[in-house]
Amino acid sequence: MQLHFQKYSATGNDFVVIDNRKRVMSAENVDLCYWLCHRNRGVGGDGVLLLEESKKASFRMRYVNADGREVDMCGNGGRAISHFASHVLKIPFFDKGEKVYTIETTNGVYSSIVKSQGEVWLRMVEVYDAGAIDLSIFSNFKKGFYVNTGVPHCVFEVNDINTIDVFEVGREIRNHPLFVGGCNVNFFEKRDDDWYALRTYERGVEGETLSCGTGATALAIMLSETQGYREKIDISTKGGALSVIASRDYKELYLCGKVDKIFSGEVTI
Repeated sequence: MQLHFQKYSATGNDFVVIDNRKRVMSAENVDLCYWLCHRNRGVGGDGVLLLEESKKASFRMRYVNADGREVDMCGNGGRAISHFASHVLKIPFFDKGEKVYTIETTNGVYSSIVKSQGEVWLRMVEVYDAGAIDLSIFSNFKKGFYVNTGVPHCVFEVNDINTIDVFEVGREIRNHPLFVGGCNVNFFEKRDDDWYALRTYERGVEGETLSCGTGATALAIMLSETQGYREKIDISTKGGALSVIASRDYKELYLCGKVDKIFSGEVTI
């Protein structure tokens, strides 16, 4: 059979996006998802996004990492699939003065706002276990913080973001027995009062990605929890600029940035 796909990038976090409303493929097909993400033999991507029907939201998002395993959430994926729903599938919005979608995920219902010039804001609704794991065992960093923003994250401050070996250091921490099931690992450097550089080792991709939306959100939570409330944090990633806008209680918490459709095509299964 022929499988039609779109290739998307959300600040460098790239995805194979598929309209799965007619169940053309299964998220449980580990080999297929792994092959689609393979950068030499497949389409190439950090993960596969499946848009499916939902009884309680505009659509359902299922996200499968490059290793072929489904995970609960992907922030940049939520932004990319919203752009796909709007610009490719033309799914109707909940019009509240802005172009709003609701998105069912494994753990909850998110919402997104599709802005002009390709920008998409995703309302992050999962923030828990902030500071629940003591990271002082990792003593090579200025400070560390743990939080779950839909998936687990460690965030560490470093002196020089450009010299940190994200792959080796990130892999070691990601597989530490302190984290049941592993953890995403972020490294950041302060550039200005509300501007930070961020690099991320992603569990499931098993390497550095150009951007990580839940990681950027985790950084913003860390800064607010340890240094005082910040309404807006600007974050530079290798793939581009992200912003996190938050109310003091995190009930209004948005991940904001550009989304680009790269190309579309078909593969033979």
